[in-house]
Amino acid sequence: MATCTLWQEIPEELVHEVLLAVRESDKRLYRVVVELTSRRLGIRQAKLLEMPKLERHQLSRRVLSLPESETLSSHLFSHWLVHQRAPMLCAWLDALGISHDADGVVEEFPQEPPAEKLRDALEGLLARFPSLDVAIYLRLFNEIEDVGWKGLEEILSADERLQFGRQATSGARG
Repeated sequence: MATCTLWQEIPEELVHEVLLAVRESDKRLYRVVVELTSRRLGIRQAKLLEMPKLERHQLSRRVLSLPESETLSSHLFSHWLVHQRAPMLCAWLDALGISHDADGVVEEFPQEPPAEKLRDALEGLLARFPSLDVAIYLRLFNEIEDVGWKGLEEILSADERLQFGRQATSGARG
């Protein structure tokens, strides 16, 4: 799943949360979002920055949803996960016995674990974290070049708790 498609699938509140988190932790990365939004929508950067953040982020969402924004979208979600959801990342990796740093960043990935171990690790995550956050993370995790686990893809496709869609995810953050 392309990360640029996630922007239209997730609730407005999460779009705002992700972009606010990036704004607070990496001003240069946030500036790239503002520059791209400004250029793509033909709005002066100064005017865009004068807008309330929520309105600005909704405009950015439109631009980040485009296929040409895939690299930036992937980077934004990865940044948000590492800086805002590290305990979830670490819990997943610990459940699978994958060594990582304090932020849940892995140097080397093992072969795909058995499907039962993946399911057990998933159940542990869903018991502790919002299903929408888990769904985003596991999709991005499985897109990592050295991962791409077939068993995980099957689980992500089949488990209704991990599906996107505005109606399905509106209550999935609690």
